Amino acid sequence: MPRNYQPNKPFVFKTNINIQGNLNATEKADLKMGLENQLDDSLQVKMVSLAGVRKTLKNPAAFDTNYVNRSIIYMNALMNSRGFYKSVITWDSTMKTLGTGKKKQMRVTVNFLVETGKRLRLDSTAFLLNDSLLQNLALQEKNKSLLQKGEPYSKQVVSSEIDRLLELFKNNGYFRMSREDLYAEVDTVVEALINPFLDPLEQAALLEEVNQRRENPTISVIIRQRLKRDSTHLKVFHIKDVNIYPELKLVEDSTGMAYDTTSKKGITIFSRVNKFKPGFVAGQSALKPGELFRQENYFKTVNNYYKMGAWQTVTVDVYPNDSAANVDVAIRLYPARKQTMIVDLEASRNTGDVITTSNLFGFGLSLGFRNVNVARESIETNTNARFGIELGTRTQLIQTTQISLTHDIFIPKALLYLTPGKKEKILSSRTILNFNGSWTDRRQFFTLGSLNGSIGFEYSYKRHSFTVVPFNIELVRLGETDSLQKLFTSIPNLRFSFNNGMVISQKFIYRAFFEKNNKTTTIKAGLEESGALIGLIKYVDRESGLYRFVKLDAEFVHKINFPRSGWAFRAYGGIGVPYGKQRNGNLEPSLPFFKSFVAGGPNSMRAWQVRRLGLGSSNYYDTLNGGGYDRYGDIQLEANIEYRFNLATFQGIKIKSALFTDMGNVWDRNLSNRPELVNTSFRFSRLYKDLAVAAGTGLRFDFDYFLIRFDWAYKIKNPVFYTIDDGWFQHLKLRGGQFQLGINYPF
Repeated sequence: MPRNYQPNKPFVFKTNINIQGNLNATEKADLKMGLENQLDDSLQVKMVSLAGVRKTLKNPAAFDTNYVNRSIIYMNALMNSRGFYKSVITWDSTMKTLGTGKKKQMRVTVNFLVETGKRLRLDSTAFLLNDSLLQNLALQEKNKSLLQKGEPYSKQVVSSEIDRLLELFKNNGYFRMSREDLYAEVDTVVEALINPFLDPLEQAALLEEVNQRRENPTISVIIRQRLKRDSTHLKVFHIKDVNIYPELKLVEDSTGMAYDTTSKKGITIFSRVNKFKPGFVAGQSALKPGELFRQENYFKTVNNYYKMGAWQTVTVDVYPNDSAANVDVAIRLYPARKQTMIVDLEASRNTGDVITTSNLFGFGLSLGFRNVNVARESIETNTNARFGIELGTRTQLIQTTQISLTHDIFIPKALLYLTPGKKEKILSSRTILNFNGSWTDRRQFFTLGSLNGSIGFEYSYKRHSFTVVPFNIELVRLGETDSLQKLFTSIPNLRFSFNNGMVISQKFIYRAFFEKNNKTTTIKAGLEESGALIGLIKYVDRESGLYRFVKLDAEFVHKINFPRSGWAFRAYGGIGVPYGKQRNGNLEPSLPFFKSFVAGGPNSMRAWQVRRLGLGSSNYYDTLNGGGYDRYGDIQLEANIEYRFNLATFQGIKIKSALFTDMGNVWDRNLSNRPELVNTSFRFSRLYKDLAVAAGTGLRFDFDYFLIRFDWAYKIKNPVFYTIDDGWFQHLKLRGGQFQLGINYPF
């Protein structure tokens, strides 16, 4: 509904941009977003939404063709900068009149048609730098060039290539090098052509020349060096003095307390009360006296200090001496509060390895104590006591009660390096010690006591990280209920999974993150192995309750973000293979239940309650003693798609929504001899029949620091009805969906 429009004057009600050209959907969406940003302000129609239902157009601009012509100039400039040398932009408009008198509305819709034409592609690239040392550096790294033959040409990719070269030079001591030192020379005809202010007749003549030269237009790019009188830009700088001030205050007192100076590794530390060990402080600086100044070491130094909780503010200042071609470095550090006590009421999702209640939404009250500078080396310790409950079904609101005590120690460096020769490539590392004890009451099913201790090492690189846990021990003691005993009677193999036991394992976790334009991709892969060595001792293997297994899982998440919406895709798969022996000598049939895979809940298959999907297409668990049993599997496959979009903003709270679908299931690994359990096992031939499909929508309330999510989902394909139309659209009812309450996005 338009508001405050000029009476009896046509106003801009809507603007459409239609793109025609040989582009895929993602490229078109990206180009359209760029063209929308080029529109004149008067053509950018902005609707104000109230509660995501009623949209209002406030203060629309009067329609004027000058706005359109100005927008086309800006749009052409963008098209040319992206290499569309022969694009054609046309427009038309329609007007719709509503009402009469003072309420008369003359709504104008402006339609732009953008015909992209052929896009310039890179032909040949070269570096022609006057300085031989710079030329050699550029040629040594030419394989990393962003200008690759056959790729689309754009001003942005050329600009990024210049930035890459500057970073290369600055990492080799050229402290004074700047963007003014380099420029790109392109094909002279096309260089004139991409000038947005070129006379149309001259542009037509140049276009004709280009068409005559080649049917498929290409462009050559040469990176050159400008001639400058300032010789310091060609000097290689070394580091002279490094001074560190680790105990500064944001507001200095007036006492003028004197500094004590200490020298470590050629670095001078100025301290007052010795809050930090000098050797530790000096060891975090990647900038060292006598070495070549490298920009990457500058950023690594800043990162090294910032990653530690001991300092809240870090500044690294560089003071050059041009005549001597060296720099002095001053590192100023402002300590954070050393000790903190935290009392917190939280809403969260439990994802612990030992605790069996994963994927449930819960509330918890926790009391924590944090120290960020143990032993004066920025070693962080966290001690946390927590009492929590997790919500279940309507008939059993409180499904799980949990009490836990956790103590974590974070040492700001890895005590063990897998590849010592490549330590310099690691941006950061740390050692993690974890101790955890918990008691869980899974109502009407079991009680569980557990103890856990582990030591791990984390290594972070530019785009990926590794976590290695060489030693992890878990002790589990199970209290059985009548419901669990009935389940054992019906499925004897579960007696192994639900048992007192011990895990002595090693873990390896790989994470990677990639970002390009509006797309992000994250990859996570994990491997855990228990009992490989100690399990070779027969007594330990069969009498101590040691679980021996290998478990692998991997997750892939890809997101495409637009200004007001976005797509999110996820694929997940996991398998566990037990290989130990029971006391009777038989092989262990399945994973222990606290290491098994489960599906359902607010972060998995959302049309099913937590742990209530599967196994496979068997309906045995649904009919056994009235149903209601949890399901644990050795194999899981899952895929999720979400289309996320904004609805409104109310008092600073962003209200969002999504349309989603979930696909997947969990299975046993081994084929059961019992007819009623045959469909619980994984077989490729039954994969389509076994897959479950959910679909739904939801509301998300984004508070910036966290997001509360309300999802409502339906069972679109239920594998227990696989004999009827493969389970599609069975027993669907409007009020028969599943409500899920979650914190933050599911992936």
